[in-house]
This record gives sequence, C-alpha cells and structure tokens, in this order.
Amino acid sequence: MASLEQLAGPDLAVVTYDQRGTGRSTSPPQDAASYALLTYVADLEAVREAVGAESVHVFGHSWGGVVAMRYATVHPLRVRSIVLLGSGAPSMEAARAAQEHRMQRIVALQQQGLIPGNLSTAADLFPAYFSDPHFEMPDELKNAYYNPTVEQLTWSALGEFDFSAEVGALHQRVLFLWGEDDPFGLPMAEATLDALSAADVEFVRLMSCGHFWHECPAAFFSQVRAFLGPTPE
Repeated sequence: MASLEQLAGPDLAVVTYDQRGTGRSTSPPQDAASYALLTYVADLEAVREAVGAESVHVFGHSWGGVVAMRYATVHPLRVRSIVLLGSGAPSMEAARAAQEHRMQRIVALQQQGLIPGNLSTAADLFPAYFSDPHFEMPDELKNAYYNPTVEQLTWSALGEFDFSAEVGALHQRVLFLWGEDDPFGLPMAEATLDALSAADVEFVRLMSCGHFWHECPAAFFSQVRAFLGPTPE
C-alpha cells in the first residue's frame, strides 16, 4: 500500500495502517472472537481518532473493501466518501462464489507451471491476481507477508455474514474500481454494486488489470485523483 502515499498533497493526508495480526502490528491474537468484523471496524475508528480527522475518505482494497463498507455503515457521519478497488462483497454467499472463481484460476495456472504446486509465500499466488501472469512483480509486492492463522480466524469469526441491507442505506459518493481480469470474478463486483443501491456510485472497469493497481497505475491514480478532487461543501 506504500505507493498510495503519492496521493497526498496540501489538502489530503494519506494514512495507512497494518490490520490486526498483520505487518508490524502486535502478535496476532489466537481466538476467533478477536477477528470479528466489528473489531476490524473499531480498529479503523481508532486510527481516525488517533490522527484527529473529523471525517475521512476511506480506501478499501480486496478484504479492506469489506472493512471500509462496514465502517461506513457503523460510522456514516465520519465517512466523506469511499474508494473501493477489487473489493470483497458484503455477504458470505458472494464471497464464497468469488473464492471458487479464484481457485479455478489458481489451479489453471498451476497446471501451466506458472504457480508452484506447493504454495509457501504470498508472492507464489500473485500470478493469479494479475491480468498477465507474466507481469513483473513490483518490489512493493515482493515482500508481502501472509499470515494463514489470521486469515483462518477471520473467516471463522465472520461466519455466514451479510450486511447488504446496511450497505443499502449508505448515501456517500463511492468510486468502485474493478480490474477487468480480477481473479474473483465480475459477479462479486455486481453483488457489491447491487448492495450499494442508495449510494452515488461511479463504477470503473480498469482494462488489462487484475486485482492490484500495479498493472494499470496511470488509469488507477487518474481515477482516484479525479474522484478525490475538490467537491462542493
């Protein structure tokens, strides 16, 4: 996420944080209750309070999109707008279908020898996340660290979640970016769009792009900068 810092300017600060149990955060708790979705929401609210911002633009990529949308439903007055990239959906039903779509691509690339059969690092999986599986991985992603314990406990805590109705009550401006070749499949994006029924949504499909913006940085940053530009009070 470090390259997002280039969005910062005189009127916009960019704040990133390591979610619980990942990156440079404290050692991961070992109980599933510590990974409830509302706990992730509370963490994000703690970040907002720590930087002293009355309201924020919330950016969510992949799983972060689920956290961003849930945060907005709990703290709607704190959210100026929402930017989503390759966002997860607000229901387990849509998420499960997307995971199956992703696995189909992983298996296909394993059969082609582009992904190892025994996955040992997060980077081993990344060819499946790119539009072009031969895309040269940027340094920013080479050091990505994957904690399977955190993922397993999070999925366990989520259960059969569905907060689509709450998302349907959001009225903020939303920029929803979706890579044309995202491995999770367009149906997941459509499920999220359906849930955002009352929001002012701008949906943009990024050509020749997968799950990360690194394949299409010019288009990605152009869209985000335009969206975050001055808006009427």
